[in-house]
Amino acid sequence: MATTIRTSSRNYFNKIQKYLNNKRVFFAPSLNNGVYALTIFDLNSVETTFLLNKMTKHFNLHPKQQEPLALAA
Repeated sequence: MATTIRTSSRNYFNKIQKYLNNKRVFFAPSLNNGVYALTIFDLNSVETTFLLNKMTKHFNLHPKQQEPLALAA
């Protein structure tokens, strides 16, 4: 299974890359049209979920919440 993390921030890209190196996770970095991507390999869904939850807490990130739709007039 492969999971891709995308960001437009070079700073976050470098921080996430360093974090994954420290966790000894196999990944492939890439850059396409100004969007940085890290593709993580060789983790099952449970391991991926656990890693992403820990990484979210480590970087103090919060899930983006969808804004409610406007009411029809």
